[in-house]
Amino acid sequence: MAYLELRDITFAYDTSENPVFDGFSLSLEKGVCLAVRGDNGAGKTTLFRILNGLSFPVKGEYVLDGVKITREYLKDNSNAKRFHKRMGYLFQNPDIMLFNAKVYDEIAFGPRQMGIGEDKVRERTEDCMNLLEIRQLADKAPYHLSEGQKKRVALAAVLALNPEILVLDEPFAGLDTKNRKLFMKILGELKKAGKTLIIATHSEEITEAFADRVLDLSTFVDETGR
Repeated sequence: MAYLELRDITFAYDTSENPVFDGFSLSLEKGVCLAVRGDNGAGKTTLFRILNGLSFPVKGEYVLDGVKITREYLKDNSNAKRFHKRMGYLFQNPDIMLFNAKVYDEIAFGPRQMGIGEDKVRERTEDCMNLLEIRQLADKAPYHLSEGQKKRVALAAVLALNPEILVLDEPFAGLDTKNRKLFMKILGELKKAGKTLIIATHSEEITEAFADRVLDLSTFVDETGR
């Protein structure tokens, strides 16, 4: 059995419009890195919203590790917590994710919401700040940071829950050379740690370095990589 599956799903934002997906299927094994490509409007954002339980197919099934992920399933608070601890989502625009007054509290927010003890929250937050090289920003307001710093804070906030799966939407967008190198290093460490990575990217550098498979949503071609 596959670790993550979309089984013959259909999805449309409006029933009067053509569906974004019509009978679409995807199957991933644990620890695989999937690079997702596609023109604007091809469905990358929709796919990521479905994978993260933000949108739901009108037909078909989303199954994660043998559990059907549905609107009803995620209405249960314990189920929702369990799901969101396993699934981390980095938006292309970090401003969507950042809302706390300080960087430290931004990164600590997820673990606190999950009911993790404050000592463990502090340990995780400091570890993630060190990993993303943002320890000096702990007391800064996220909205005062540069684009690259915001993206590092957003990724640190995702990693603070130690998710099994990371869904990354154009993680290199807006990054300078220094931040690109840091993100490449971290992606390598995540892959080495056995994380399942789903990355929307047009970067050949990312694809060649990490992708086991490439999915092109413009043509719905799923290529097996290395």
